[in-house]
Amino acid sequence: MTYKLKTIIKTSLLSMSLLIATPVFSQETIQIAPLFEYPMAPEELQSITDKSNYLVERFWDSMDFKAKKTVDQNALNDAFRVYSVPLRWAEKSKSLASADKLIEKVSKNPTLMLQFMKAAEECLYGPRADAWIDEIYVKFLQSFVKNKKIPEARKKRYESQLATLEKSMLGTVAPEFKFTDRSGKEATYFPMTTPTVIIFGNPSLSDWRLSRLRLESNIALSQAVDKGQVNIMFIVPSETENWKVETSDYSDKWTIGYAPGIGNSLDLRTTPSIYVIGSDGKIVMKNVTPESAVNEVLSQIK
Repeated sequence: MTYKLKTIIKTSLLSMSLLIATPVFSQETIQIAPLFEYPMAPEELQSITDKSNYLVERFWDSMDFKAKKTVDQNALNDAFRVYSVPLRWAEKSKSLASADKLIEKVSKNPTLMLQFMKAAEECLYGPRADAWIDEIYVKFLQSFVKNKKIPEARKKRYESQLATLEKSMLGTVAPEFKFTDRSGKEATYFPMTTPTVIIFGNPSLSDWRLSRLRLESNIALSQAVDKGQVNIMFIVPSETENWKVETSDYSDKWTIGYAPGIGNSLDLRTTPSIYVIGSDGKIVMKNVTPESAVNEVLSQIK
């Protein structure tokens, strides 16, 4: 499953069973009655993969989709959040098949489809999601925007998300984009044969300043950049007048640029938003920590 966890989540088999077996509470600690009885993986299944496979295949079996024309959105969000846990750990084919089966069930009911779209956004894509699972979320987006029963006005935000994600999926060739360099000239990024770390960030943020110092003081990374084995780019994606001043002391080995509005065409859900592009020009990682990006790019040159 090609997804990127926002945080490193350590999930034991016991906690998995408990999570699926017990009701879920909202962030306001108000108990929400489950829409249906959630399945529980058999004890004889030992591995987290086997348990997850079992759960994703059966999670929605107890929900009567024909009888429920609409549901409580908070209860649905909680159900979908529980469902998203085994989605992370199941075999990719099982998770994708489960999503397809679910989408088929709800697509005939535009009201329910909209509710599931909101739940998917909340639990797979949005800032409160425990994990971002783009391959699954894109399936919901594609079905939603193609659904002729959904009013066009309802599709606008999701059409925008889909267009951005489809250009930014892991394993796809990184898209070209234009930027202004510190000399004021227009330049174009395009995938090269050299592994590249692209950092889309705000140079004024204190957390990024600390991360930058760590990157510039990383001996292995600096040597790789000096030898031309790795490229580092820092792109300011939002409008600011002081970006040249704020980046004036950055390493002269880095490519520094300004591309306001790039977030409209690339998936930049974190600040900074960091991409790793492999030697084949494909996106290897995105929206990861600086440390993860460095470890990945250095592993590619060994």
